[in-house]
Amino acid sequence: MNIAVVNTKGGVGKSFVSTQILPLAFSTDKQINIFELDNNNKTTLNSKVLNFKNLNVNDIDEILLDVAFADSVINIIDAGGGDDTKAVLNALAENAVNIDTFIVPVTRDFEVIKNLLDTLNLIREKFENPQIYVLLNKVNEKEDETLEEQFMYLFGSEEYGVDSIIEELGDVTLIPVKNYSAVDVVKNVHKTTAKDVAIQGKEIVDNLREYQAQWYKEAQKIKDEKARKKYFAKQMGYYRIIKKMLKIQEAVQNAFSFTEGGENE
Repeated sequence: MNIAVVNTKGGVGKSFVSTQILPLAFSTDKQINIFELDNNNKTTLNSKVLNFKNLNVNDIDEILLDVAFADSVINIIDAGGGDDTKAVLNALAENAVNIDTFIVPVTRDFEVIKNLLDTLNLIREKFENPQIYVLLNKVNEKEDETLEEQFMYLFGSEEYGVDSIIEELGDVTLIPVKNYSAVDVVKNVHKTTAKDVAIQGKEIVDNLREYQAQWYKEAQKIKDEKARKKYFAKQMGYYRIIKKMLKIQEAVQNAFSFTEGGENE
């Protein structure tokens, strides 16, 4: 399966979606490759379960073999913003690369409207009958605002005199993805990916008492009482993050209907 994550606007979370959110959508044991094609930004990824490669847009020839027949693997192609997205879409089309799914992440910013519509037009110009998902990124976890209120530039708002552009999007599927703070903790504090935590952490959840006993023994070797308690509390904190990540994984799998874990498949 080949998935292209694109938007001509930068700063909408393409790399975050590609490396942290999208891999959670797959419940299979298939290999997941992530190719970042970006001339300006380089993501650093520390993962034991994801195969990640940074490339310049002009180096697209390096991935053609990997994406030619992708029946047994998941390939995520993360294109940079602006001209990088245009160049990547051109190169994929020119090389007859079959893209099963396009994902266009957007934020709540009104400035993304033009880029969203431009990106959808670019995809449709280059590919016949594309399957496109517009990902509403970082939806507020709190329920004090509806989805329509948060993304009023899409849905419109009578209160503020904002016209809806839903009809202009054409045949797309909207996927709301919450602003999962636990994923940010995994990325920035634990320096790994949500997929790594979900896979490796399940062993800890399933055998918690054994791991608690191990952490207790390790803590007893620390002479300072304060440091001893801090060590054990840190391990339990990681356990709580794991439990949250497994719930997030289930929610993401249900949201992405084109994956094997999707509820709408």
